[in-house]
Amino acid sequence: MEYSLKRVHTGKDLAISSTILLAGIGLFFVNKGLGICIGICGVLMCLFYKGGYKKDGRGILLSKKSEDICKECRSSILEFLEGKNAKPELKQGNNGGSIRIEIYFNKTERIAYVQIYDFCNYSYEPATGIIKLDGDRAEQLISSL
Repeated sequence: MEYSLKRVHTGKDLAISSTILLAGIGLFFVNKGLGICIGICGVLMCLFYKGGYKKDGRGILLSKKSEDICKECRSSILEFLEGKNAKPELKQGNNGGSIRIEIYFNKTERIAYVQIYDFCNYSYEPATGIIKLDGDRAEQLISSL
């Protein structure tokens, strides 16, 4: 099953951008040029700064974590994602090459979406599609990072 994860605003994003916008408005009365510049930065942050992810743009809010790990761990991770292995082996480094694992997760809902990338020809190429993990398996993977 294909998943589409879209970037969305979080409460923290909106709080930061509105604080900067209000600081720009306040500075406008002290120094017009600086106030306008900081106010514009606040508006641009409100438009473009998005730190969360949601599946298909709706649903629960997810966080993202990416790690580069040894290529030796690839088979262990793939077995874990297929349900064959109980605990994934994750070693950071680049012995024998490296792979990238991207995890979109929500700890309270105990849900994670995982994708593995191989490093080939100076770029990361998808090795798997986005795989959904629920419950204990998701919690186990999140805690191992």
